[in-house]
Amino acid sequence: MLPIHPAALLQNAIQLRGYTPESFRSEARMPPRLFNAVLSGKRRIKLGTAMRLSRMLGTSPWVWIAFQQRYDKAI
Repeated sequence: MLPIHPAALLQNAIQLRGYTPESFRSEARMPPRLFNAVLSGKRRIKLGTAMRLSRMLGTSPWVWIAFQQRYDKAI
């Protein structure tokens, strides 16, 4: 079984909450380049990004760090 990339989880979370990627990015106050790289899976989710995601999605930042670490270990 292939590991699930955190970007896929993020895309799902954004959609479930009724955001478009652009509206989510804007409200999270993330630079477009950073957001697009994270959302496409080209950039790892680090603490600063995890904090922004957690604020928007009502999670702990450590959830996103754990998703990234689990994925990194699996590949």
